[in-house]
Amino acid sequence: MDLHWGFYDKLRPAQIEAIQKENPIAYLPWGAIEYHGNHNPTGLDTHKAQHLCIDVASKVGGLVLPPVSLAANLIKSYPGVNFPKHSIEFSEKVIKQICEEYLEQLASQHFKIIMLLSGHAGEPHLQILRDVANTYNKKHSNSYCWALAEFDILPDALLVANHSAFGETSLQLYYEPQTVNLESLPKNREITLETDAVSGDDPRPATSLKGKKIATAFVKKASEKLKELKKKYC
Repeated sequence: MDLHWGFYDKLRPAQIEAIQKENPIAYLPWGAIEYHGNHNPTGLDTHKAQHLCIDVASKVGGLVLPPVSLAANLIKSYPGVNFPKHSIEFSEKVIKQICEEYLEQLASQHFKIIMLLSGHAGEPHLQILRDVANTYNKKHSNSYCWALAEFDILPDALLVANHSAFGETSLQLYYEPQTVNLESLPKNREITLETDAVSGDDPRPATSLKGKKIATAFVKKASEKLKELKKKYC
């Protein structure tokens, strides 16, 4: 058996244990079902996080868990906007509890490193995940949870936090171009959060090439970090 990475839910126990023996890393993509305007799919945050985790796992090794599409602080409850449909929102309390229980169960399965990648950057949702990870790290001295969003380790010139704007749309065009419809965006007016559910740079110039640059840079940075963590915890 020469696998060095795989999907946790698609492997048999012997395959999981063989991978885990060499690379005891769990990748937990954490997304959302959230309205991302007319041009992007509602699962953008989930798809983005999952694809990035897969790309990192293929470089570093480990096991990619099924994505968690549960999030608080979605656009449906954002002040000043009115997008009540196409989002499934959970309470901050629920997010905290699920994250706590998930990490503890991964610890009980003897994973030494957990990369929790949040595709959803709403606050305090993202901070809740980070806080749970910090509490986990204080409790477990022989393992480590790294909770982050993709923009955390990239320069602002490449990617900043955004909602369905240039950065996210470019990533989606790179990974799943068939799910994006830029033609649905207006052509002769400014793009706004209130009308188009876009926060950040205009998504109309988004390209798969830009998405590839973002993804490639993220994978490089994340792989370097995980290799450092492996030296310490594995």
